[in-house]
Amino acid sequence: MTHSLHREGSVDSLERDYCLFVYPARGFNYAGSAPRLRRLLEILYEAGPSNIIATSLRRNPYSGVGRQEVLDSIKDGTRIYCTFNSRDKLKEALRRIKEADEGISIVVGGLIDRVREMAAEIELKPHTINLSLGIHGRTDRLPPPEIRQFTTMCGHGMVSPNLVRDVIRKVKRGKMDYWKGSLILAAPCTCGIFNPHRSEELLRNLAPLYTVSRW
Repeated sequence: MTHSLHREGSVDSLERDYCLFVYPARGFNYAGSAPRLRRLLEILYEAGPSNIIATSLRRNPYSGVGRQEVLDSIKDGTRIYCTFNSRDKLKEALRRIKEADEGISIVVGGLIDRVREMAAEIELKPHTINLSLGIHGRTDRLPPPEIRQFTTMCGHGMVSPNLVRDVIRKVKRGKMDYWKGSLILAAPCTCGIFNPHRSEELLRNLAPLYTVSRW
């Protein structure tokens, strides 16, 4: 989906950040889709996502909701959003989804060259490819690139730059660890594509450099 296209960061960092969406479509495979969606969700859980949300519940694994509760919530038309922190995990998920052949649309977001390579390796032919054309307009009003690495992981812009700054500051001062800070940043993202594992890595790299005047 287009809301996952604008993730920013170095190629090295984005190598460990991929999105996957499961999308039933009204008029095609919406009615009666619940059993198939549950099977696909099981496959995604087995592959080890960094974050995952079903629209039937809108709670990520770090909110205390269990796998079975999410599976039980699935109904016709539920959409599933998740992220993976490695190419191999995503590739395994896609391989198993292909084998399951449930007839539900799958969308993958990530570095285009890596996604194409992966699709070729498991003999998948993408139906459509969307590319981000970057940011246009008053770019001077945006937070700096270091902060946008975090905020663009939420496709709906729910992770505030000020929240990112606050977490970086608290991590730097030893008031919280990197993982707890990452979970705080992931909490506002109800689309489930904020990658807390990548966020933890970013915090480790950025917190020592933090100064109020810079950011």
